[in-house]
Amino acid sequence: MAAFCGLLGVPASALADTASEIKALKAELKRLEAKVAQQAKDHAQVKNALNSAKAAPGTSAPPPVFVSFRNGLFVETEDQDFSFKLGGHIQADGGFASSADTISRSNVGFRRARIEVDGKAFKNWYYKLQYDFTGSGVAGIRDFFVAYREKFLPPEISAEPVTIQIGNFREPFSLEATESSRYFVFIERSLPSVLSPSRHTGAAVGVGDKQWSVKAGIFSTSPQDTATAPPTGEAQYWDAAVRGVYAPITEEDKLLHLGGSFKYHKPNDTTAATDAANLRPGQSPEREETDVLGGGGALTRVSAAQDLSCGASAASLNITTTGAGQLIAPFARRSSCLKYSYNYGFEAAAAYGPVSLQAEYIAAQYERDFTNALIFGNGGGTSLRYSGYYVLGSLFLTGESRAASYKGYDKDFNTPGSFGEVQIKNPLNKGGLGAWEFAARYSELNLNNGGLVDSGFVYAATVAGNAAQKALANTATLGGRQDNLTLALNWYPVKGVRFQANWTKTLTLVAPSDRPYLNGDRPSLFLARAQIYW
Repeated sequence: MAAFCGLLGVPASALADTASEIKALKAELKRLEAKVAQQAKDHAQVKNALNSAKAAPGTSAPPPVFVSFRNGLFVETEDQDFSFKLGGHIQADGGFASSADTISRSNVGFRRARIEVDGKAFKNWYYKLQYDFTGSGVAGIRDFFVAYREKFLPPEISAEPVTIQIGNFREPFSLEATESSRYFVFIERSLPSVLSPSRHTGAAVGVGDKQWSVKAGIFSTSPQDTATAPPTGEAQYWDAAVRGVYAPITEEDKLLHLGGSFKYHKPNDTTAATDAANLRPGQSPEREETDVLGGGGALTRVSAAQDLSCGASAASLNITTTGAGQLIAPFARRSSCLKYSYNYGFEAAAAYGPVSLQAEYIAAQYERDFTNALIFGNGGGTSLRYSGYYVLGSLFLTGESRAASYKGYDKDFNTPGSFGEVQIKNPLNKGGLGAWEFAARYSELNLNNGGLVDSGFVYAATVAGNAAQKALANTATLGGRQDNLTLALNWYPVKGVRFQANWTKTLTLVAPSDRPYLNGDRPSLFLARAQIYW
């Protein structure tokens, strides 16, 4: 052979190389054949085991599962009847302020540190368990619910299933209040968000499709309430809330969203000691724009002395009996000043390419018993009204669109008609710059209502007035009025990671009645956040 190759002019070294390559290919072929044979054997064993399980009386074969580690641990059966996802998010904040009469001059801390489990079982049952470690005990509970979904409606109305939801979750009210904190354009919600309900325990029904949704429910106490039990001998408060949205335009880079919300609140003789979010407007467990520098009501909120139930933040409206009264009852009941209240709001959002706009108006109306309010010296009269609004604009410098992150009922039955994760066009891990967003927001909150005298008289009478002057001052509720301008710069380098910087300037501050020293103050705040979620 070597001689023959020599006659053809083929070098002997080339012949040796070809022979070794053929030998290596044959060895690789044998290895692959053995691997295929082993896989076939394993497949046959699994198939036999499944067939045996199916054949065995009273048993069923376990379905194959799909496992993914992309943005959290996700497990799902092949038939999609069962799923399980382990996720969470951490937000570390820091900032400083130009003045600090009621807030910290500077501070750092964890705003949220949450872990959650969600998924479905037996095709139609959905669940979510979420806990925030920045709280403690029951106060750390966030979303904790189970939902049943079934296609009860004809396809002409909706192709999506109706949702029946029970547990602890956000009341259907307001676009901003419904949206998850992990997707905020700004570090904190706007000022009027304190007039929106938070998560409460209750039941709700939701219907909708890609472009519309309606969700309504009945709710009661919240793990974030000042206290989760009503006063002794009394019933817990309850809410009835509904939100409807319609999005006639839902394209990849174009969006038009419209919506409205309504909430009715029955206090049932609770006081701000148990339900401060409703009975002291502004004193919400959800922080305002001061973030880590101060809690809810850091600058504007109805004072404890003007608790709208006339309880002055007492644990109960009941009066303990003494002497012979103990033979009849342990306490005497007196009626609340508040008969009922209701909140309503209107919302709109639009996006065209990288530009988007969003606005909301929210108001709260309190209807009270005039006689009780007069007897207990609680001001404002029979009808009190508080309100606020915000307008924001956003521009993605790298070409993304908020329209692409919009979630209709077809994508999210829990918070339909809200915004989700930004769809990054060129993430950092693929050689891009990530997504860069610039935004501006103007927001106002007005917690002043009525009165026979101006705010200056109220401040003076509250501090050093006589009984008559304080009575005049109490003809109003002076919770304050605040106007803020906030500028934001956000960077989304990769999926699940975000860095934010906010500068907020208080343009107007009319102080609450018990904080006259804040009147005319115009603090500036700088806040920054690093967030990771999975």
